[in-house]
Amino acid sequence: MADGCCGKCSKFMLFVFNLIFWLAGIGLLAFGIWLRLDNDIAKIVSLDLPWFYNATYVLMGVGGFTMLMGFLGCCGAMKENKCMLMTYSICLGLVFIAEVAGGVLAFVYRNNLSKWVDEAFDGVLDGKQIEALTADTRNAIITLQTEFTCCGLTSPSNWADPSAQDSCACPAADQGSTRCEVHGGGEYRQSCVDELKMYLEQNILIVGAIAIAVAAVEIFGIIFACVLLRQSDKDISNIA
Repeated sequence: MADGCCGKCSKFMLFVFNLIFWLAGIGLLAFGIWLRLDNDIAKIVSLDLPWFYNATYVLMGVGGFTMLMGFLGCCGAMKENKCMLMTYSICLGLVFIAEVAGGVLAFVYRNNLSKWVDEAFDGVLDGKQIEALTADTRNAIITLQTEFTCCGLTSPSNWADPSAQDSCACPAADQGSTRCEVHGGGEYRQSCVDELKMYLEQNILIVGAIAIAVAAVEIFGIIFACVLLRQSDKDISNIA
């Protein structure tokens, strides 16, 4: 048993760390499930954005794996089980490497989001105006406009008559600013492609920063586990 002061401290810190880790895994899993099942998001994803669901599956997988890691860490700390602690340390090290790599990739490829969104929206329109699209596609575009307070996919001119769309009207406070654009004698909100690209670029930076921050915290988990393992080895040596 890790009866020394250092061993007891490491045991307690490792347990608390992994309890938080386990709760975070539940949160990630629940958030991923909500993103996958939300009806409004489903309408937006139907606009040729299937890669969004791939991201939600990754999020759910990370959440489930984080829960497993938290369980191994908690049980390993409480029981001082060498096998659990060793497995935990190795897995946490691999997660650390993956999260640092993911955070770096998020920063490096953030500008590619604009290209992916442009290609998806151009494919949806296929040279047509929104009124000529299917009812499901029109409803998805209207949902997107409501969520992001924008007008049209690539331009307000995607609508034959943007003035008929409530979400397209430019508020008086934004008139004359970059938030709106002039079309057919009227002033309307900017296109949804611009709003969505801005939203994704801002949030991928946040996701990347969080991944790197969590990876930094995980270093302490690895240290606590290694200290507890070493203390357990010392206790076994003393008994022998």
